[in-house]
Amino acid sequence: MTTSEITASRQEYKSLIFSGCAIESNGVSICNLSDYLTRFSGRGPSYQVWSDRHRVHELYHSIDDAVDKFLELKNRSH
Repeated sequence: MTTSEITASRQEYKSLIFSGCAIESNGVSICNLSDYLTRFSGRGPSYQVWSDRHRVHELYHSIDDAVDKFLELKNRSH
């Protein structure tokens, strides 16, 4: 995968998340919690990345960090 393909994928994922979508791929999920929790009390958006397979459940305030972690886990071998 070339750098431009990775960047395009990152931008596409960010666009979907900004639109209010949750994404799941290869047992890894990402979403903006404020889109799903009506009483969410946090400092701005919090992006949740989780994978039961990888035993990961993390929150990020930066969408870039969250998408990076999502892609890392999604592309990780079993």
